[in-house]
Amino acid sequence: MTLFILLIVAFLVYYLFIYRADNGSQTVTSKVNRCPNCNSIVEKDFNVCPICKETLKKYCTNCGEKIDVHWRFCPYCEKPIDKDVIK
Repeated sequence: MTLFILLIVAFLVYYLFIYRADNGSQTVTSKVNRCPNCNSIVEKDFNVCPICKETLKKYCTNCGEKIDVHWRFCPYCEKPIDKDVIK
């Protein structure tokens, strides 16, 4: 009976501390920045993709902060982004 209880406790410890921790870290690594054109892994600070030279970042024409190409508004100055201007 004691061995059975120890096995149950070992399984619970494994599940709570090891199995769940390993699965939680996989969700963090799945949030990798990728190029929308060629799907290559890119750093979040890159302005262009080093593989296909797709523009990833541009500068807001109002405040000059670096912003994502797909954003519709600048999060810094709240100005709507003109899609034609890529600086």
